Amino acid sequence: MKKYSFLILFSTIFFFCIPIKIFASYDGIITRNAVNIREDYTTSSKVLYTLNSNTSIVVVDKKLYGGGSDCQEGWLEVIYKNSNGYVCSKYVSIIDTTFDGINVMDYTARVTGNNVSVRKSASTSSTQLATLSLGTNVEILSTTSSTSSGCTSKTWYMVQYYGNKTGYICKDYVVKKEEITANDDEYTQVLKEKGFPNSYIPYLTHLHNKYPNWNFEAIDTNLEFSTVIDKEEGKNLMQTANDSYRTSDVPSEGSTWFKVNSGVIAFYMDPRNWLTENRIFMFENLKYINEKEDIYPSLIKNIFGSGKLSDDKYTIPMFNSGKNLGMSPLAIATRIRLEVGANGSASTSGESFTWDGKTYSGYYNFFNIGAYEAKINGVSVSAVKRGLLYAAKLAGVRSSGELWNNIETAITEGSSTLAKNYINKGQDTLYYQKFNVSPDSATSHFTHQYMTNIQAPAIEGSQTYNAYKSADILNSNITFEIPIYNLMPEYTSLPATGNTNNDLSNLQIDGYSISPLFDSDILTYEVYVPTSVEKINIKATAKSELSTVSGDGEITLESDESIVTIKVVSQAGTEKKYTIAIHKVDDTTKVEDVTSKSSLVINSAYLTKIKNSTTVQSLKDTLIKNGAKSVVITDKNGNESSPTSYVGTNYKITITTTIESKSYTISVNGDTSGDGQVTILDLLQIQKHIKKVTTLNNATLLSADTSGDGKVTILDLLQVQKHIKKINYL
Repeated sequence: MKKYSFLILFSTIFFFCIPIKIFASYDGIITRNAVNIREDYTTSSKVLYTLNSNTSIVVVDKKLYGGGSDCQEGWLEVIYKNSNGYVCSKYVSIIDTTFDGINVMDYTARVTGNNVSVRKSASTSSTQLATLSLGTNVEILSTTSSTSSGCTSKTWYMVQYYGNKTGYICKDYVVKKEEITANDDEYTQVLKEKGFPNSYIPYLTHLHNKYPNWNFEAIDTNLEFSTVIDKEEGKNLMQTANDSYRTSDVPSEGSTWFKVNSGVIAFYMDPRNWLTENRIFMFENLKYINEKEDIYPSLIKNIFGSGKLSDDKYTIPMFNSGKNLGMSPLAIATRIRLEVGANGSASTSGESFTWDGKTYSGYYNFFNIGAYEAKINGVSVSAVKRGLLYAAKLAGVRSSGELWNNIETAITEGSSTLAKNYINKGQDTLYYQKFNVSPDSATSHFTHQYMTNIQAPAIEGSQTYNAYKSADILNSNITFEIPIYNLMPEYTSLPATGNTNNDLSNLQIDGYSISPLFDSDILTYEVYVPTSVEKINIKATAKSELSTVSGDGEITLESDESIVTIKVVSQAGTEKKYTIAIHKVDDTTKVEDVTSKSSLVINSAYLTKIKNSTTVQSLKDTLIKNGAKSVVITDKNGNESSPTSYVGTNYKITITTTIESKSYTISVNGDTSGDGQVTILDLLQIQKHIKKVTTLNNATLLSADTSGDGKVTILDLLQVQKHIKKINYL
């Protein structure tokens, strides 16, 4: 082999061995003029582009490079016109990527149980104010001890939930984010080399510190997170009465199961929300582990505790099925526990039922396979009966084996369905069985999903955790396969409950104009003030009276370039940020200065004294010559006017100077028709107005007052007539 061929091969192998990490990108706005995008993160590097304020860019990620005297705040890697470069972060306002329908707020504490009670005071005998779902965000306001409270830890948190509601929750059912995250530079590098994004690492570091024998594997799904959520819509149910979680008030199954919206799906599908000690078991590989053969029987019993199904006649078939099928017996036990409970149900009692005039008995369906409400030949059939019908009529056909008419057969054949159709086909974790995103799946993504209960992986995983904990083997060698998605938001939370309006209805600065003109959907603005100004007063008003606004009021300007962030928090706790870049400048020319020098008059919302037959370009040139930085003129339909067209009455004009931008409606002297000229049509319109046949108002009324005396009289009519006859010109 020639040397260069070897080098090419080595380079190729090396390239494919490097973990590929995909980070979320963000929209960004340049916040001042003449900002350089450079080839590298230093001012000595080549300038690729020079951008002005309000130019849109893409921020690759929030990592900061360099620093020092060049740019103390650090440099951001950005993309502009398909080219990568670096810009000092001081001159960039980042707008977080938004995910439609998904709550991307961070949290400080969360509820760790399902249907957890919020009480009026710190006692289980106190009035119940609400029940919160697994994963609900709360803010801890204070801590209270209560020796007779009915709370195991004897400690209660006063919490704020659903935006602005308060109550008490037993500490046993709340976890602080700081309690489940940790930092370790050395282990961080290990996880990065495995392919874990930064947002996963604090949780996994905490778990590693506590259980060093646990092994975490990053599984690259090569799927975009938003696409996954879209594909899962309509396929997930939850027992909830929370309107902010449901897609409809009409149950999808039974009387309590509802389809959930994209925000709930995103939260339960986001692996980072489940990287906790008891929930991470949804990612455990469910293959049979020979080293655990001796303890599997006791672990299975731990799943059912003192329940009826802890009896050997149930647990032995579970163990044997797992061993023979090559799958974890715990996966069998936890699935059965989730489906029928620790004591079993009508699906596992062998009780009799009647169908089509025939009575059946002695059939079992431990996995509730085929058990869903349906109409058969116009007859409503309950989920239990549907499952038993499967056991009595279809199970043998589907599995090419026996009908499920005894306990051992029902458990064995049900387990076989789970193993052959899921675990041995790439869906080998609880997570993959619920959400089929496995890169090794034998079936198409988002299909062939075992359960519809969106909480199932979290619930089943915690049962496995409890079994391991009871057996005191939590620190054994356990492998967790954790999915990674492309373009994930920084955080996901359950949908906020309450009024979610976090818009502003008004944003202004006393004495100065913001650019662009305020719009509740525009989040980034700028304003120019004289260098002598030390303070400004910002007024911000929320659209909803239930929202709170912060960051406005009197602001001290400590430098020539300041960034002010106005934060609007809705009743439900969702947050929106409006950013204002404030620039101090020497040029203090105002719009009124420009119009005055141009012999034009501002009359309230109107720009008057514009001569007829003035072209758009001519008016622009005059205003710019007298100090305007830019002028935009649009016609009556809102379209930007052609440079050679005449400026007409009721056209709109926006004049921008260094320190402000103002908009007016144009009034052309004598032009009531709006074509920019004075013709017989204008004469007739003024005549009808004087005779009170029709009425001119607003800009047209100002145009008709050619004499400038504030009234429209016969004098104005004569002046227009003389202009048309070319005797005297307006």
